[in-house]
Amino acid sequence: MINRIGLLNVTKRKIIFTAILLALVSIISIILVWSELRGRMYDLHYIPKASQMSFEFKIPTKVPFAEMKVNNFSVGLEQQEAEMSLLNADINMMDIGISSSKPEYEADNIERVKIGHDTYGEFIPNDSGRRILTWKDEIYYEIIYYPKVTPEEISKTQLIQMAESFQ
Repeated sequence: MINRIGLLNVTKRKIIFTAILLALVSIISIILVWSELRGRMYDLHYIPKASQMSFEFKIPTKVPFAEMKVNNFSVGLEQQEAEMSLLNADINMMDIGISSSKPEYEADNIERVKIGHDTYGEFIPNDSGRRILTWKDEIYYEIIYYPKVTPEEISKTQLIQMAESFQ
């Protein structure tokens, strides 16, 4: 009788240990898959028409969401300014601003970030619900992400990767 109770306790411990181990492996797998999908970048295939290029500027070749399309593209005629709006079927929205003047924000939390090897920019994690990255590469560029739920839907790393893809 004593051996049987001892054997049952050992079996219960093995079952509990195995269940905890499987749960931990499952949680770690979910986190790794989620972070991989969150960090993935997608190609953006867009070439502005020659008539839209009244001055030289770069546009992104990578975006953080699948199947993003240029919804609107406009170039200022009098000043060196351009705006590009990106959208996909899941209603993920981003704007890209290009200007000869520096964009100004009144955000409390502005973080200096490195873009590529020798460029620095400013990252704003939450400016009235928007996530913003701005930098200067001969002219000023800004990426503005409009979250569906929270600004954390796009990471700072993804915005930097997008900025590094500008050609």
